Amino acid sequence: MHNTLININKTLDRLIQITQEDIEDIKQANHEPLFARNNEKEELIDKFSELKSQIDSILVQRSESGLDIKDLISPEEDKLLEEFKTKLRIFYDEHKKFAKMAFSVTHFYNNLMNRINDFEPDIGYEMNKKQSFSNFSLKV
Repeated sequence: MHNTLININKTLDRLIQITQEDIEDIKQANHEPLFARNNEKEELIDKFSELKSQIDSILVQRSESGLDIKDLISPEEDKLLEEFKTKLRIFYDEHKKFAKMAFSVTHFYNNLMNRINDFEPDIGYEMNKKQSFSNFSLKV
């Protein structure tokens, strides 16, 4: 379990770093690097889920073996678990900031597109407002 805890903490470190980079890129409207990191983020999230499942399985196996609760984890593992909790909270907080910013930017651009669409001259086409902006239909 010791190595699994080390790996999950390293994974969280990288997720935190990427999220902080994403926040800075949103602030600067620098979208290319933000999108370029998506694959790595997905891989890290998958890795995190796998490592978390491994930790859960180890703890269940240890608890089912009849060990006393104080013997389920070593002092070193306890320290790594505390580090895990701290990093998870940091990641949660950073991701929450990122999500709010991404939502705000999306909302801004959607409103902008709606306003632009409302002021377009009538050239014989109309946008189907219930669908995406790429669906046009000919006015009859």
